[in-house]
Amino acid sequence: MRVLEKATQKMFLGNGNDAAAQAVMHIGFDGEGYYPITPSSEVGEILSKAVAEGKSDISFVVGTSELAAIGICTGMALAGGRVLDVTSAQGLLLKVEEMTSISGLGLPMVLNLSCREVNAPLNIKNGHSDLAATLGFGWLIFMAPNVQAVYDMNILAIKVAEAVGLPAIVAYDGFHTSHANRRIEIFADPTDVTKFVGDKPARRNILDVEQPTTFGPYMNDDVINTKVNLERKMVKAYEMLPALFEEFAALTGRNYNFVETYGDANAESGMFVLNSAAEAAKIVADELIAKGSPVKVVVPYVLRPFPAKEIVDAIGPTKRLVVAERVSQYGAANYMENEIGNALHKAGNCHTELISRVYGIGGLNFRPDEDAYPLFELALNWPNVDAAAKTLEGRFWGAWPGKMDYNPPATLKRLTTEETTWNAGKDKIDLKELSNMPTRIDKQSACPGCGIFANLNLFMRGIDGNVVFLFNTGCGMVVTTGFPQTSFKVPYAHNLFHNASSTATGVVEMYHRFRAKGLIKEEITFIAVSGDGGDDIGMDQLIGAALRNDPFIFLEYDNKGYMNTGGQLCYTGILGQRNSNAYVGPGQRGKQTQHKDIVEILHGTNAPYLFQAAESNPRDMIAKARKAQATVRNGGFAFGKLFSACPLNWGTDPAKGNEIIDKVVKSCIHPLYEIENGITTLTYNPEKVNAKVPVTDALGAMGSMFAHLASPKFADEAAAIQAEVDARWDRLKARAANPVL
Repeated sequence: MRVLEKATQKMFLGNGNDAAAQAVMHIGFDGEGYYPITPSSEVGEILSKAVAEGKSDISFVVGTSELAAIGICTGMALAGGRVLDVTSAQGLLLKVEEMTSISGLGLPMVLNLSCREVNAPLNIKNGHSDLAATLGFGWLIFMAPNVQAVYDMNILAIKVAEAVGLPAIVAYDGFHTSHANRRIEIFADPTDVTKFVGDKPARRNILDVEQPTTFGPYMNDDVINTKVNLERKMVKAYEMLPALFEEFAALTGRNYNFVETYGDANAESGMFVLNSAAEAAKIVADELIAKGSPVKVVVPYVLRPFPAKEIVDAIGPTKRLVVAERVSQYGAANYMENEIGNALHKAGNCHTELISRVYGIGGLNFRPDEDAYPLFELALNWPNVDAAAKTLEGRFWGAWPGKMDYNPPATLKRLTTEETTWNAGKDKIDLKELSNMPTRIDKQSACPGCGIFANLNLFMRGIDGNVVFLFNTGCGMVVTTGFPQTSFKVPYAHNLFHNASSTATGVVEMYHRFRAKGLIKEEITFIAVSGDGGDDIGMDQLIGAALRNDPFIFLEYDNKGYMNTGGQLCYTGILGQRNSNAYVGPGQRGKQTQHKDIVEILHGTNAPYLFQAAESNPRDMIAKARKAQATVRNGGFAFGKLFSACPLNWGTDPAKGNEIIDKVVKSCIHPLYEIENGITTLTYNPEKVNAKVPVTDALGAMGSMFAHLASPKFADEAAAIQAEVDARWDRLKARAANPVL
């Protein structure tokens, strides 16, 4: 062990995400592949801001999905970079395919996992089902029960990862830790961190042209030897960690080990619990010990490599141990219960009875008096507890049976076919008549001035008959379906951030199958809705639906960012736009790319009907709705992009949305046109009525997210945007003038 002098520490006030970001900047990572997901997004946002302000030189790259982000990380690691990623829940599940490749390739990196419940229905709060999924991935797993540990475990994790050639996870609880502000200690001088972590160990990398190496070969049966090597690396990590913990303690005064035993080490009753819940359990342990009831809390800081000996030693003479987990391994006891039971069995411990309890799934708080105290009471009095506590239902602490006789009242009246056929057979659009069309979406809780429902309700004025909605995750979904209420007067389904198009394909397939068999007689129009960046992560599925010519309408409300999760960058955003992960400063001038042209991308699929519309031109939008419905009734796919105001994140007056959208349309940032069976038609040409305005007129009105682009300081960006908009507009005019194009 190296003899180290204690390094100066300083106080830092922040939450778990702040602590992770501070550690990353102190360590000196080379790169991060990033994709936002609550509650982990903030780590990347902080790093992005530091890049823009010139405080960090990390290569910060925003992917188009979680899988893309970790693929970027893999490339960075293959090139020899020191690499970081952050994620939660479904984001982690989308990364799984790449995560097993990273460990198999022996690429060291750190993934901060802000633990969140894997769902449906949608839940953004804390659970450990994402963490549990990683136990067999071949990744080192470090646990951070508090904000201080988030900072420290990041520093320890990268050092171990690089020493043994394995990737590492630092797991901390979403919201309970990620958003909990605490005073912690951090290194006053970041160079002390870099000295402790050390230089990157030399390893083969893909940039070494003098020693060309093949990574990820085809191995067939030989891959078993790779798995043996993963085990050897875990053993090496296990062997090096005690000395590393001692070094870190000498350097910081903060002591860690594989497992912390808190309370009375000789107690016959105790609790094993992970992360933030352990902090509540410690409070109660102190109280019980003071009252003469000895108990202990066993808290692991490392899950992989699994510290079996240390856990057995920590349990010691304990006769009854509550194993409390924020996840259930349905039908097979629980994850930690099984692993602890196996460790005790191998060690010859036959005296400790494990009491399994599942708690806090979906982010329910674990409080000292309401939760920790009763669970300790279980351990203290287990032989005498009633039989109900030992049943299957008894395992789920905090679950409630509900009222079996409860019959919830209907809050919405379903729409009849007759009510929704106001437009049937009418060729001429009368806006006054269309005001009588009933809305399919009732009251919702969107922000004032939100453009989503102005767009959707206007578009739906042109849609006759029965409708089924399928939504991607986003603001439009969240503000309409807060359990147990719904805003939808028609059938509706939500399936993840990016899957509405594929889900719609499956639904439509069954609809036509059952209709052909005479099992369904009603005509139904299926409409999938996305926005908030959902057509980045979902672009491949959207293209697939268009290529198959699946008969449904896909609508995108384009609000220029991941607005549902805090205004992060998405690729439909405008060059130079300010986002919470694309800041404006001396190191970076906002988003680095021009806005993605989704309609142009889909043009290459030969989809029969594509269009752009805007609430500022209502008659045009309704006419396109009718064409879109006619297209799907004829067996084809239709896509529409609707420009949608987001006053909250744009920083605009909620009352000026329509006025702003009008300027965006007249600047041709969002031109109004349609492509019908390959033929392009301009449905509004501002030049013909002398109404075209420069892009700076629109950008200057779009709020603080964009307004800087209209200032002289950003003249270069404004000129680049204008040139791109003009080029696209000229191309559209040429196509409209020549049907062959």
